[in-house]
Amino acid sequence: MWRVDQVFLARRGQRIEVTCSLVNDRGGLRNLSVVAPTADPAEALRHAARYIAGKGNVSSARQVRVRWAREQATTLQDELVRAYELADDFQDTFEDTLQEVRDRMR
Repeated sequence: MWRVDQVFLARRGQRIEVTCSLVNDRGGLRNLSVVAPTADPAEALRHAARYIAGKGNVSSARQVRVRWAREQATTLQDELVRAYELADDFQDTFEDTLQEVRDRMR
């Protein structure tokens, strides 16, 4: 099973692209991207969390790190800033959607 390790946000015109970095127990790594139909970062993360959790092969998003992509950072310090509030929002939406998927599978 895969878990969400990091989430990167990047503005694409009036929308936000959300790229989720997934890792598994064997050291595998893959990225899933979704373009959210909104310019609001919180809503874009909720949209991506529902999409990723709905795929069914991602087991958790604990301790997920949310950052803006490098090209969105204006200074080197911005690259290091983590969006803790957005990370909590992503994790809550992910867990809620994952629970809905599990309930439907029973």
